[in-house]
Amino acid sequence: MKKSNIFAFIEFSKLAEGLRTAAEAGKLKEQLKSQAAYFNIIEPKYFSEDLVEEWENILGSTRKSGAKINEEGRIVSNAVTNTIEQMSEVECKVLVDRVNALYDKLKKEFE
Repeated sequence: MKKSNIFAFIEFSKLAEGLRTAAEAGKLKEQLKSQAAYFNIIEPKYFSEDLVEEWENILGSTRKSGAKINEEGRIVSNAVTNTIEQMSEVECKVLVDRVNALYDKLKKEFE
């Protein structure tokens, strides 16, 4: 079985650490929005077969609201940022818990 790509591990480490710090400070939604780019750059193909589906499910939950479009039809907020903005604090906590659980599994692949 192939391990996840080192790129996924390094970038996911940054994402998870940033979210853990925010959880301690009680600012999950703000930190999720500031880390939103990670949900766009860490592609599922970088994960092992055991973890890819879990990451795809997380990505799906971060894009469910789609992009925010203004009156002129221009995108003013991408799908990830718009979806996070509409999440409740409880939903943000659930998302962070899912990211952290996946990170723990990813970390084990590299131990």
